[in-house]
Parts: sequence; C-alpha cells; structure tokens
Amino acid sequence: MKYAVAAALFAGAIWASPPVEPGDVSFTAHTVATELRGGYQSVIVDLNKDGKPDIIALASGLPDLLWFENPSWQRHVLASGFTGLINVSAFDVDKDGIPELGVASGFATVAKNSPGIMSILTHGADVTAPWTVKEIDRVPTAHRVRWIDPDGSGNKVLALAPLIGPDAVAPDYKSPVALYFYRPPEYKREPIADTFTGLFHGIEAVAWEGGRGQALLSAGFMGVHMFRFANGKWTTTELLKGDPAPWPKSGSSDVYVGRLGRETFLATIEPWHGNQVVVYRKDKDAWRRQVIDSGITDGHTLIGFDADGDGRDELVAGQRGGERSLIMYTASANGDSWTRRVVDEGGMAGAGCAAGDLNGDKRSDIVCIGTATANLKWYENLGKK
Repeated sequence: MKYAVAAALFAGAIWASPPVEPGDVSFTAHTVATELRGGYQSVIVDLNKDGKPDIIALASGLPDLLWFENPSWQRHVLASGFTGLINVSAFDVDKDGIPELGVASGFATVAKNSPGIMSILTHGADVTAPWTVKEIDRVPTAHRVRWIDPDGSGNKVLALAPLIGPDAVAPDYKSPVALYFYRPPEYKREPIADTFTGLFHGIEAVAWEGGRGQALLSAGFMGVHMFRFANGKWTTTELLKGDPAPWPKSGSSDVYVGRLGRETFLATIEPWHGNQVVVYRKDKDAWRRQVIDSGITDGHTLIGFDADGDGRDELVAGQRGGERSLIMYTASANGDSWTRRVVDEGGMAGAGCAAGDLNGDKRSDIVCIGTATANLKWYENLGKK
C-alpha cells in the first residue's frame, strides 16, 4: 500500500483537494497542518529511521519546532521555548541513521533586537520525545543554516548566513556582513567570507564541477556568489550580479542550480523578496539573464526538480503576498522558453518549499509551508496525464 493511501486511513490527519493539472503533470494537494503561525520553512528528512521521509515544519510565530511523521502525519514537537525561529538544516553527524539539526532562532530584522541563537538538536532513545537543545553560538540576525560537505569527505560542516551585519540599517543595509561555518563536534565559529556588504537572503550547498565536495552559493544584494573550500581555506567567486536595478533593489533573493539535460543552469528570485523569477544559462564565459516571470508578489522560495522524468528540471516558486499561490515553470525542449502554471491558486503563501518522494512511488512531490496562510501541504505528484 502506498504511504499516501495508508495516510488516508488516519481520520483528521490529512485531506485532499481536487487534482490540479499543470501541463503534463498532475498534482493533488494534501493539507498536513493548519494554524502554523508565521509558517516559514519546510524540510523533508527521515527523522525516525523507518525509511519514510518525514516533514519538519518551522513556523516563526510558534515556540515549538514541529515534525510530522510519514505516513500518518502525526504531529510531534522536536523542541519548545523558541522565539524567532527562522531556519533549520538536517544532517546525520554521528552516523546513527538519525540526523542532528542545526537551528537558528532569536531572529529579528533589526540587529540590536536579534540575539541570533545557533543551536544543535540531538535525539534521545525516543525520537518522538523532545530532543536535546545545545546552544553553540550567537550571531545577530542569524538567518540561514545549511549543512555542507566542502571537501568531499562526507563529514559536513554547518554554514551560517546572517541576514545583515550588526551595524546595518534599513533600507540600504550598507554595512559589513560575514558568512561563517561550524565544524562538529566543537562547533567553533570560523569565517567563510568577511568582505561583503549588504544583505544575504539565501544560501544553498550544491554540487559544482571543478573541485571536490560541495560549493556554497549565496544570494543577496551583492548578487550570487560561490564559495569553495580547498587547501584549508575558502575562495569566493562572483557568478552573477542579479537584478541590475540600483541598490537596494539590486541582486537576488534565492538561488537554485538545475539541469536542462546535460546543461547546468541557475535560477533566482530577484530582487530581495522580489517579483521576478529569472533563469541564467551559460553563454561562453558569462551567464545570460532571462526573466521568465515578473508578476509574483513577495517571492520567498524557489526550488526545482524533474517532475516528469524528461531530464529537465521544473522550477517552483512561492509568493507570500498577492494571490498567495504556488507556481510551476516548465522549460521547452531546448530550454529557450518556460511555461507558467499554477499548482495551488490562493491556498499557499509559500515561504519555504522542498521536493522529495513522500509516498514511495519514485516521483518527486512538493512540500510547502505558508506564512499568511499558516498551513503545511504536500503536493502529490500523480505523473503525466
């Protein structure tokens, strides 16, 4: 029995909306939870070592960091007592089959009001019981955390991007800001880069040719940069400048690395919390900018995956404002044009989305959490019509 079918047997845990059919792929939206005040980030990860991916739901307006167990979507509390929850990332540091969690909380957009608490969460014998919280650092406006394998050893470190520097003031935020990382088990703060000015919004650990391990990409007022670790130090490369508008409407907000067959492309939301979805393709030594949508409102999440198995990644963007809809973009065969279609119209003010196979049917599904809609949904990929 599919996990999704089994889940339907748990009355009240989940319900389905009529199928939405964006082009060749159909999706059915299932509501996992509501009343998630300030819904901000969703993470797909197996938390109980049963081989089924669960969902972590981070809501900035709640004191609890929550997870929902696949397939019943029973709600559990990872830890309580937080204020300003803002980001979480999962990795199995001790290789016991259950991940440790890096968590950033105490967030505010004004540095003096934001303690920026960095913590590591570890499980006990019962993973459904509250996990142990260990504070490792405080960095004002700690905003994005990602585990990354920078040297290809398989031993990941925890990268941190504050939103802004400690002396930054709106709206320009023209003040020094740095990126950091922490090596287990000591979790001592070390610099990745400290020569930036302005605002960071998104960071992602990605596979990138030409070196061992993963690269870290950042998106912010300064555009998109790549950070690589070799010979005991980090190097920085500017990939693209993002929106060419004057500061502080310049740069980018989120970044995704995708595939069009054998070709690598970059996709961004621009500018910060912006209205544009942009695709970049390599043209000799430069990245050619193509705006594929300029009509989203408060764009806040951008993911990609091959929804239909054709070797070309689809893009999914969430908009927290406006129509509060989830939008998918599909590339043409040659990648020169993109088709826009709505996956969820008006029911998801998407702040954080993720992709993964939730029901074991070998098709990637979508999970999103909404801010204004205060909900968590998973969108089951039913395949081609």
